[in-house]
Amino acid sequence: MANSKITIKEIAKMADVSPASVSFALNGRSGVSEATKEKIMSVAKELDYYPSVASLRLVLQKSFNIVFIYPTEMSPFTDLFYYEVANGLTEELTHNQYNVVFAPLMKEDGADETPTIIKRRDADGAILLHNTPKALLEKFDKMNVPYVLVDWQSGENEHTNISLDCEQSIYSAVMYLVGKGHTKIAFLGSDRLPYYYLRCFTGYQNALFDAQLPIYPGWIHNSVHDEASALKSLEKLISSQAPPTAVCCMSDMCAIQSIQAATELGIQVPEQLSFISIDDILLSRHISPQLTTISYEKNEIGKTAAKLLLKMINGETVESVVIHSETVIERQSVISIL
Repeated sequence: MANSKITIKEIAKMADVSPASVSFALNGRSGVSEATKEKIMSVAKELDYYPSVASLRLVLQKSFNIVFIYPTEMSPFTDLFYYEVANGLTEELTHNQYNVVFAPLMKEDGADETPTIIKRRDADGAILLHNTPKALLEKFDKMNVPYVLVDWQSGENEHTNISLDCEQSIYSAVMYLVGKGHTKIAFLGSDRLPYYYLRCFTGYQNALFDAQLPIYPGWIHNSVHDEASALKSLEKLISSQAPPTAVCCMSDMCAIQSIQAATELGIQVPEQLSFISIDDILLSRHISPQLTTISYEKNEIGKTAAKLLLKMINGETVESVVIHSETVIERQSVISIL
């Protein structure tokens, strides 16, 4: 427990500096050399001293709160991809002495509601997940609230954001299948996320074009939302005149649901049908067979978002970031037919 009886004057005496220098060092303000700051921080750590949050708020005019806003259907508590992103975000912000406040995106009278913590101006900035409504972003802009969009799925780039190059990742996944001898490759996904689906499908098309392989309309399914819809798609694939030998899915959850559907239909994976996807969520290594996938450093995505936001809060200029990944995590769901 922090020692609240120790005062700044006592730390100053032990460090042989002025109380003002101690205040500057502990509050992260300029005005002291790095050597002096290190000496002061060493004494404060030895005494287990931390300045009160209330004092810091008054001195620095900051709340030391960051709000993480997410759609209810993409909660970081249930969505394994965003769980890892949130973990990296929280780790970085906690390291910088910030609190993370999780706020699901709610609606009021049919419109997206501004989180209460923002209305009260009790947050220094916000991380917004996925496709945040423009109306909400406009409110944030009017209130001068710094924010970073994570996994931004839009062709527009006017807001500071972190986006994933899913097109390149799907391309790499398909070319991996081609390298394993597969020439009949299907594509499964969901068009409930139109822009994301289109980019993934473009990666699939480009890979088959470059590999000089045919694209059959019957191999393309854009309505895989759950295991039931995956089952319908798999039934159509295996009953077609030219069934594929491999499937590329636009996400790990899509692949996991499809593998479960394939098992229910008595299809042996990967002996009869290979599967690959992108994301590398935790569950992908715990299903049977384990899923071969393209990996994203999700923890680092969260940390990057936090670093961008902290720079914005400090008045620094930042640029949007595109995350690229062609790293194949080879597991058990793809078989070579060379």
